Amino acid sequence: MSNKLVSGCNFYIVPMMNPDGVVVGNYRTSFSGRDLNRKFDEIGNFLYPEINGLVDLVKKLKKQRQKIDFFFDFHSHSSKKNLFCYGP
Repeated sequence: MSNKLVSGCNFYIVPMMNPDGVVVGNYRTSFSGRDLNRKFDEIGNFLYPEINGLVDLVKKLKKQRQKIDFFFDFHSHSSKKNLFCYGP
């Protein structure tokens, strides 16, 4: 990575949104059996603590007046090989 990029940007990395689901063998869903990719508009501390954590981080950054220029959503696929990425 370029020194200019590293010195000019803050990186916040969330390595995995569903570690509790993966531990019990759910690679697409959380421990509650819900697909977190489809639940970002349904914030609930009990069923979706992972989403709440990420939403809280974004709210905290906004309160600190930190601008979010980019986000990247890297995924693997349950039946396809390799990796794909979503972004704004």
